Amino acid sequence: MRTAALPPTVAAVVALAVSGVRRLSAILIESSVSIRPAERLTTYVMSGRFAAFVLIYGLLFGVALAAGVRDPDVSAASTALATGASATVAFLVGSAAVLSYLSPTRGAVVTAVFALGAALGVGIQFAVVAYAGVSLGDARRDESRSAAA
Repeated sequence: MRTAALPPTVAAVVALAVSGVRRLSAILIESSVSIRPAERLTTYVMSGRFAAFVLIYGLLFGVALAAGVRDPDVSAASTALATGASATVAFLVGSAAVLSYLSPTRGAVVTAVFALGAALGVGIQFAVVAYAGVSLGDARRDESRSAAA
């Protein structure tokens, strides 16, 4: 059994995007961009959350599913662990960058502690999505093999 390489890579990119999307309202409020009606801020935030949902449960799950269908040697557990670890690190880096932008006077240790809890949660979420995708792909591959026989 081996670890698929593509789901952890996709998870890192998605986690970086999600780290910014999760703090989109704070970024927009702190930046010099003027948002006239308050409804626009809500529209931007909800659009960002929808985009994060599509990236996590569409792109990441799809890549993990494809990895499970294509390769019979892929381990769901090791792929999920690698995906969770890469997502945790990428989200931590992205969150630390966003938090240091939002309040540069805050110390590095405080910023890391603020970002660490959320990063662990995202890592676990991405690991579960990858595990489900690879496991489902494996089950579908086995179904198609037994139906062909």
